Formats: sequence, C-alpha cells, structure tokens
Amino acid sequence: MDIATIIGVIFSICALIWAMYEGTHGHLEAFYSTEGFVLVLGGSFAAVCLSMPLRSVLEVGGYLKNWLFAKETPIHVIIQQIVHYAEIARREGVLALETEVQKQQDPFMRKGLQLCVDSMDAAVIEKSMRIEIEALAERHKKGKKFFELMGKYGPGFGLTATLIGQVAMFRNMGGDSAAIGQALAIALLGTLYGCIICNVVCGPIADKLAIRSADEQFVREMILVGILGLQTGDNPRMVQIKMQSFLSAREQKALLAESEKKG
Repeated sequence: MDIATIIGVIFSICALIWAMYEGTHGHLEAFYSTEGFVLVLGGSFAAVCLSMPLRSVLEVGGYLKNWLFAKETPIHVIIQQIVHYAEIARREGVLALETEVQKQQDPFMRKGLQLCVDSMDAAVIEKSMRIEIEALAERHKKGKKFFELMGKYGPGFGLTATLIGQVAMFRNMGGDSAAIGQALAIALLGTLYGCIICNVVCGPIADKLAIRSADEQFVREMILVGILGLQTGDNPRMVQIKMQSFLSAREQKALLAESEKKG
C-alpha cells in the first residue's frame, strides 16, 4: 500500500471534517444534501459512461487498486538481477538462463529472458517488448481518463445543482422559509460536492495514475536495455553502465553506495 496515498487521504479527510465541524459548531449534518449528492456524483458518473466504453468503466476497481497499492521493485534490485543474468550468460552461455526464466516473478523481464534463451534477434526482441510497453501505456491512459472525466464534469454538475437550487429558492421566496433554506442548501452543497470531486478525489487520483504509468514505463525501458545487452553479449559491467544511465547522478551515487554496502 502506498504510504503517500494513505497520508494524502487521511490529511484531506481530516482537513475537510475539521473545517466543517468548526464552521457549523459540530453540526456536520448541515453539509449533507441527498439531492446535491445524487445530482453531482450520479451525474458525473453518467457523463463518464456517456464518454467511455462500458468495458473501461467496469474496470474502475482495477484503477483504484493501481492507485492505492504500489508494487514497485527497487531499481537497484532490477539492475542487480540483470547484471547477475549477464554474468551467467557470459560465463555459461545464454541458454544457461533457462532456469532463471522460471524463477523470475516479473512477467516483462521473464518474457525478455525467454526471448534471449530462444536466440531471437535483437530487433525482434526490441520490437516485441516495445509493443508491450506501448500497450501498457494505452491501458493506463483509460484509468487516468476515467478520473479526469469525473473531475471535469463534477464542477459542471455542481453548478447545475446550484442553478436548480436557486430556481427552487426563487419559487418559494414568498412562502415557507424552510423550503427556501433547503433549496439554498442544495445550491451551495452542489457546488461544494463538485469542488471536492474535482480537487480532492478525482484530480489527485488521475495525477497519481499518470505518475505510476510513467514510472512503470521508465522501468520497463531500463529492463529492455538490459535484456538487449544480454542478447548482444555485453559484459556485465557494460550492462550495468547502460542501465545506470537512466538514473540521475544522485541516484547513481546512492546505488553505488548500496552496492558497496552489500559488497
């Protein structure tokens, strides 16, 4: 589970509840409107259904899982694994990696190792694995787009709730003050719900999914370079240098310190 996500969720909920509690002296029920909630949340979801294919909408559980849970292998571990494979290939030949293929848990790296063992040409390996990287990026775009659309339409439906509430309020201007107050609550709370959906929920989720996608593509590009180094018979040191080229100077320094510590 991603700690940063948990911290963000806790802080945002606490900040909202604190402000609502202090603003109404403990009367949190003042911030609930069934009409506003149904219109803004239901309307935003309906707009997303109108905008995206059903199969993409039904995968919302997977999008949320990817947002909340981070399955990241440390970069130094990935580099160490591929350098280890390069040492085996240089010492015993590429076919000796057959046993390592079965042990590898990452499907992308396992596929690359298997292609090397099968003596595929470097161009074939690169094309096959790059197609998978591009397909991954397209799949991730759907999750990001879902929450972007929710965040896009939420404020619009919040404004719709505001207008509906104002119309209801004007119709009761000469009548029951309770009806006027209820209509005004719908107007204001609809706007509030739209702002929360956009700025507290869907916007941050979409941004984190985009970052996760970019990070995963970055790691896979690095793995691809390592796999191509194995296929072309580069010595382990060269494979390590090529993979470390993806890292900043600070990250390379930290990786070197980690290697010296373990060494």
